[in-house]
Amino acid sequence: MTKKIFRFSITLDDNEFIEVEDHLFTTHEILKREDHNVVVLGENALHTLKEFKGKLTMKAVHEWLLLSHAIDQSCSYRINRDDHKILEEILAGRTHHISWYVENCQKH
Repeated sequence: MTKKIFRFSITLDDNEFIEVEDHLFTTHEILKREDHNVVVLGENALHTLKEFKGKLTMKAVHEWLLLSHAIDQSCSYRINRDDHKILEEILAGRTHHISWYVENCQKH
């Protein structure tokens, strides 16, 4: 069996992706297998990231993803969290315990 590397380009609409440093965040799951720097997100998460276009760092996005996962795990998906507010706190450099985010970052 021979292994070959193919280079190709793809066209995406502006609402289908966001670039943060050397990573591509998209809703297109098929792109994940094309490059290790492709991260697949749901439409709501992608929309939230796009609200902060130009302000994001991979460190902030990574922290947001981990925090979102922790909130989901600790609350059993019961709360409707405000990811916009969570990212604002992270980008401002304010650190809180998970319980603070659960109490203060709920959509009403």
